[in-house]
Amino acid sequence: LAKITEACARNGLNIVQQINHSRGGVAYNVMDLDTTGHGDVLSFKTVQEEITMEEGVLSSRVIYGLPGTGYAKNLDGDYFV
Repeated sequence: LAKITEACARNGLNIVQQINHSRGGVAYNVMDLDTTGHGDVLSFKTVQEEITMEEGVLSSRVIYGLPGTGYAKNLDGDYFV
């Protein structure tokens, strides 16, 4: 969780609200981010890649714009979008 918040901070994203739930060895984290100054989806791609490639992260999704877009996955150390 700390690595996720650090990635947001490095990229100038302010976390407005955050929810984290876990069961056994699997957890999920939902964050609302302040998008002021980040007007396009490309601004989120860098932080999404950083988060997705952290050890232990299986996948990430940025919900921004069109439904169904923004999904990324860590496939054995390779970033897949």
